[in-house]
Amino acid sequence: MSVGDDRAGCGRSTSGRRLAMKLIGLGSMMPLTACGQGDGKNRKEIVLNVVMYSYVDRVITDIIFSGTDLGVANKHGGTGIMTGVRIPYGNQTLEWTLDGPEGMARNGERVKMKKKIVISPKQVPQGTQYIGLHLYPDDTVDITFAKTIPDRTPRGEKILSELKEYG
Repeated sequence: MSVGDDRAGCGRSTSGRRLAMKLIGLGSMMPLTACGQGDGKNRKEIVLNVVMYSYVDRVITDIIFSGTDLGVANKHGGTGIMTGVRIPYGNQTLEWTLDGPEGMARNGERVKMKKKIVISPKQVPQGTQYIGLHLYPDDTVDITFAKTIPDRTPRGEKILSELKEYG
């Protein structure tokens, strides 16, 4: 066998491996497309960017939304934008820890939202890319959906305007 024949044999083997790797790559991408936005009929989750608005007068930490850690929020602030968050359809959970100066009431308390939130494919408008989580001082939460960064809620705006007016 000549050196040239050996190379030709290696080439065929390499070509077969390349084909196998391409097929494996395509096969592994299939589950990713199944989780995509699609028509929504058989989805179990949606992937959105999450914006958290806190209307609470203290820092909150360890914010967990349906299993995803959103970090912390300043008093009357937010967490920024968490991109590509997988949100399962159905009942949602949101909990956080109250922070603040030593001696402040409820300091260090782990809080769960009072109001039950359920997200279904029907309530998410077509083209939605963001979900707004709005946390209020009474431990309730509202959600909003938007194509771009969601606005504050009227209830949240009222809390902030009263804060400016009355301190």
